[in-house]
Amino acid sequence: MRIRIRLGLSLLPLAMCLPAHAGDPAAGKTKVSQQCSECHRPSDWDGETTAQLESLLRDVASGKVPHRKRQLQLTEKDIADIAAYWTSGRKK
Repeated sequence: MRIRIRLGLSLLPLAMCLPAHAGDPAAGKTKVSQQCSECHRPSDWDGETTAQLESLLRDVASGKVPHRKRQLQLTEKDIADIAAYWTSGRKK
């Protein structure tokens, strides 16, 4: 048991350095033009971080947050790509 804990703790810094699924802004632009741009603009999300947008998109896709037009079918990749696109023009 101690060996597992030590191994886990020794790998923790490595795991913390690995990025989460980084979104592809170009793929996000395509997805936004297909499903979002009829009603939404990038300025709608001013002040939101990529993580906040991803969380919101997950909630909308799951039905936790109602969407006016239709139920959205979004994969984790779609969510990361859309959030990356909507935040790509911002200064970091």
